[in-house]
Amino acid sequence: MAQLLRCVWCGEDLTRQLSWRFILGLAAQQVICEICQGKLIPITGELCLTCGRPLSKLKPEYIHDHYCSDCIRWGNSEFGDVLESNKSFYEYNDFLKDILALYKFRGDVEAGRVFSAIFREEIEKSYGYVDGVIPIPSSEERLYERGFNQCEVWIEGTEFLEDQILCRINHEEKQSKKSREKRIKRTEDMFQISPNATIRGKAFLLIDDLYTTGTTLHYAAKTLKHAGASHVCSLTLCRS
Repeated sequence: MAQLLRCVWCGEDLTRQLSWRFILGLAAQQVICEICQGKLIPITGELCLTCGRPLSKLKPEYIHDHYCSDCIRWGNSEFGDVLESNKSFYEYNDFLKDILALYKFRGDVEAGRVFSAIFREEIEKSYGYVDGVIPIPSSEERLYERGFNQCEVWIEGTEFLEDQILCRINHEEKQSKKSREKRIKRTEDMFQISPNATIRGKAFLLIDDLYTTGTTLHYAAKTLKHAGASHVCSLTLCRS
């Protein structure tokens, strides 16, 4: 008897929704039910030209020539335009917050692996020009706690996953526990280039799970640009 296919997130029996022929074709994939799929809110509409933030959610005074005020502030700081653009797939709502908690903090790798397909498809479709794809690295302490880097999972087993190019300088309080002001006003560097990594003249795509203030991605991009990278952009699962 064929094994039942269940939603990775809620456990719903997908045989009620899909034909057996379709189920057999999905047997090796991580799939979710229609109800869970409907709780993911894709980011659409007019977006900030740099960070991909939905401008419809901002008051007019926080929008300047199709850029949000956060990106204007980054551009006027020491970071300038180190991060050229960011794209995020989904809005960070309560449902996705719970899924990421299940994935990152409870160690359910299969719950996060659901997103692998969209990352791989988007990289192949839109980022063929980059020389390297860099999952934002975890500190040694985080890797010990979780046992995996949540961003590496999305491109594992592909040609995109290369030798480590960036590494964390030190362990610190989780970004999710920091206030918005603390994230933006930090002064110490977060990353350094790994020994023997070749950076100069190359274009890179950073991968992260959540774009909030953009602090992590801007510090990573600055490290790469200062080492000679020609272009740095980012792709994230969601943004708040």
